[in-house]
Amino acid sequence: MTHRLTFLCYAAMTTFVFADDNQFKVLEHDAMRIAVPKVKLAMKQAIDTVGKEVPNGRLVEAVLGLKGETPIFEVGFITDAGYTEVTVDADSAKVLGKYNEKPDASEAAEYKARSKAVAAATSTLLQALDLALNEVKGGTAVHASAEIENGKLGYTVDVFDGKNFKDVKVSPDGKVIETVASNDAGQSWIFDREEAGKPPTGWKFGFTNASGGKAQWMVTKDADSPTGPNVLTLSAQSGSGTFNVALVENTTYKDVNLRTRIRPNSGKEDQGGGLIWRAKDENNYYLCRMNPLESNFRVYKVTNGKRDQLQDSTFKAESGKWYVLRAKMVGNHIMCFVGDKKMLDVTDDMLKDAGMIGLWSKADASSSFDNVAVQPAQPNASDSVSKATGSSEKKGNDEDDDDDD
Repeated sequence: MTHRLTFLCYAAMTTFVFADDNQFKVLEHDAMRIAVPKVKLAMKQAIDTVGKEVPNGRLVEAVLGLKGETPIFEVGFITDAGYTEVTVDADSAKVLGKYNEKPDASEAAEYKARSKAVAAATSTLLQALDLALNEVKGGTAVHASAEIENGKLGYTVDVFDGKNFKDVKVSPDGKVIETVASNDAGQSWIFDREEAGKPPTGWKFGFTNASGGKAQWMVTKDADSPTGPNVLTLSAQSGSGTFNVALVENTTYKDVNLRTRIRPNSGKEDQGGGLIWRAKDENNYYLCRMNPLESNFRVYKVTNGKRDQLQDSTFKAESGKWYVLRAKMVGNHIMCFVGDKKMLDVTDDMLKDAGMIGLWSKADASSSFDNVAVQPAQPNASDSVSKATGSSEKKGNDEDDDDDD
């Protein structure tokens, strides 16, 4: 989901939330294309259904998604106590859950100011929803939010017309400002579209240092998937010096923003895995990866099958738990994230050309991956302001300790 409202506590929104900087609208929209045909309840009906659950709340967001194979609406309200989100089944209209979050001391003033701005508006988000559906006749509203931009309140409603998504912007006094085609730059891979028991289409699989390679990548059904019902599962029994590689064919990105969810499943020698970008082939690419056995998160370059560590960061991951990984590279500047926290920030000039993106693990590290998204990257202010926690020390070939674990 694309959470544009900066004061919303959207960590509770579990369907398509990415615990990152919410840039991957292409993934949000591809997921909504799956959800829309399953929906029987309109967004406005969903809001009416859950309104009684928060009688003193002010509506600030509603979004369509999937929970497993069930279409749902998640509806968010600002209250005097903080933020409340209610989930409703978009088929049966049954309320599925309610989440309350009270702001801490540092957030309380911001919540109060934002709540005051919404209360002072002469129109509501619900009215903006009606205006948007009148602008895009026959469309389905998939995301509506009250936004604070440059200190000013406004409303945005994302409407799907059956082919394309359109953003309708509405002023707080109830006037349509503009209707624009939504920017879906990039690509996404949602494994729910694939047939379980087979490898996903458009991917190729191989090994770096292939002599010890023994691994299988397969789409599988997984009740624990954050988005469900399918994930891409790697079952690996490769040797200690072998890297298991999955590359997306026909992808070419140089300045790149890439993300996935990963769940480390098992592995005695290694666990976890990560992301690949600017890949020429199975032996030349950048990668960032987590390893629960070592409690670290690292970024490397791989050239001619040899791996050089660029930076290291301490990160205590757990087997069986899902994590969002993201890598961004612009020019020679590499930034890698776990959730919304920048863990690594380093520069390297070795691999300058555009290349494929993909997924990675080492040796017997067996993991599952839930959805992949990529888009062209642009530099922004947070690239230099946000600090990483990793050590800037670089290590040469064979000096990274997980080769010997």
